[in-house]
Amino acid sequence: MERRVNRTSHVPIGVVPLASWGVRAVGATADAVVIGVATYLIDVAAGIRARTGYLYLDLAVGFVYSFALVGFWGHTLGMVWMRLDAVDAVEGRTPIGPAKAAIRSLAAGLLTIIPITAFLDLLWPLWDGRNQTLHDKAAGTVVLRH
Repeated sequence: MERRVNRTSHVPIGVVPLASWGVRAVGATADAVVIGVATYLIDVAAGIRARTGYLYLDLAVGFVYSFALVGFWGHTLGMVWMRLDAVDAVEGRTPIGPAKAAIRSLAAGLLTIIPITAFLDLLWPLWDGRNQTLHDKAAGTVVLRH
């Protein structure tokens, strides 16, 4: 079996294990705290008082946070803490780049709008053979633990 090499970090795919659901959940919770604090600070500074305005702001902050960090560095702050990297599911390349990061971040944001889809996205790795969330599937990414 041929092993492809991650062109950025030169880690052979298949050597670095897929991240488990629990580890990913802890990293995502840390990211949610970072996004929540940033959203709150922007809200206070901008004086947004409408509930829907806060929701849109939170979605925008979450999108920018995930898009920028995963797209250009391969991980968010929560992922760094848990030693995770989002990589291209076929090539193993990280960072995944702006196009895949935009799809991944947009899918994650859209899935959180409806509670049942947010719940499905959260739990999907529990029965998925590659431990992918729905937003990973949309972007063609997997998350590895190093």
